[in-house]
Amino acid sequence: MKEYIANNLRELISIVNDLYPRGKYYLWYRGHLNAQWELVPSVQRGSYAANEQHMAIDFYMRASVALKEKPPPHYLPGWVALMQHYGLPTRLLDWSKSLLVATFFATYRYEDQPGKDGCIWILRPGQLNLSEGLGDCISPMDSPSITELLVSVFDSGAERKEAKDKIYACYPVENNMRIYVQQAAFTVHNSKRKLTDIKSDDLLVKAVIPYDAKKEYLEELKICGITLKSVYPDADHIAEEIKAFYNYGK
Repeated sequence: MKEYIANNLRELISIVNDLYPRGKYYLWYRGHLNAQWELVPSVQRGSYAANEQHMAIDFYMRASVALKEKPPPHYLPGWVALMQHYGLPTRLLDWSKSLLVATFFATYRYEDQPGKDGCIWILRPGQLNLSEGLGDCISPMDSPSITELLVSVFDSGAERKEAKDKIYACYPVENNMRIYVQQAAFTVHNSKRKLTDIKSDDLLVKAVIPYDAKKEYLEELKICGITLKSVYPDADHIAEEIKAFYNYGK
């Protein structure tokens, strides 16, 4: 895996421009506020993995009653995406098709990780699927090949052998404004392997953002129109950005 250092947005774009494939292939991006964080989905962190089914079934039963708008019963992609949306640990890992959005996540609230470098992970999703035996197309989350990776979220006994130990890239299908503006995509991890364990040339690249450069990055992103309210288009985050603007320098 190649690793670079990008001291400003110009350098980061230059790195990506050299990597960017021409034609039908493309790149996905994920920003980490701390460059030492592992590239694994939330359900594989801490003790969550041992309780994935318990959490999923509990959420399904409670949310079926509590939510007015919800996926149809037993529509696995919709329910797993809903769990992800509300912050329940899942086997989904968020990516963005936008380098700028990912850079925002790698730099926003930088003071929460004092002295820690951030990073941008750069993934070739078509190459991931090809290396996992799916072909180089990116399927929607409700396609049969992706749904097979989600069956064991709710019922481990129903999992097909072909779906075990796989990590696939896919597109979300739910109608959600946040997913739309963040240009979101997912990798689905039905495997204890990590993306960094996959032996495939240039599958992943890591661009490190030095801690001391994060504030400058945010100013550059603001010039590009990437701010809190553009990434989170809801009233709570709009209000947070307005407060920060009028409290600047205090």
